[in-house]
Amino acid sequence: DADEAVGELCRRQFREGDNMTDVLAALTNLCNNGHPAADEALAQFYEKWKGDNLVLDKWFAIQASAPRADSLATVKQLAAHPDFRITNPNRVRSLIGAFGMRNPVGLHAAGGEGYTFLADFIMQLDGINPQVAARLLTPLTRWRSYDSGRQEMMRAELQRMLDSGKCSRDVYEVVSKSLAH
Repeated sequence: DADEAVGELCRRQFREGDNMTDVLAALTNLCNNGHPAADEALAQFYEKWKGDNLVLDKWFAIQASAPRADSLATVKQLAAHPDFRITNPNRVRSLIGAFGMRNPVGLHAAGGEGYTFLADFIMQLDGINPQVAARLLTPLTRWRSYDSGRQEMMRAELQRMLDSGKCSRDVYEVVSKSLAH
């Protein structure tokens, strides 16, 4: 079976890779394809690299961007991980930014829960780091590129942010411009 052969190749590359590029590529492939070895590989990678913040950012991003039906649940779990800090902009970008910008399956799920999660997170982050919060808005501001149902859900989340009355100038500017056009 071709899938099994690819999975075995990725597991071997993950175990035997002598550089970060090869190891990350193997780990990404295992995660993106929901391979049974993905969880074990993620745990091994974390244990080996948990002391290196830059590498750990990659670990968060790989999981957040995996185009799987359960990716939102994974992102929510990772947002509660002891190594995730909303006050760390790089970590926020590696988890929430990767989910919003590189995971269309999770973000654009038919029920709109990806949009709600992103909007809720942005509103929480806005009081801590308005500049990063404003940048995380980008996927929602592209609402015109989607079908009418998704457009409506994305616009509703943007409007909810405005209606909260708690937007920073940075977030207010991005949201109001998006809704005005």
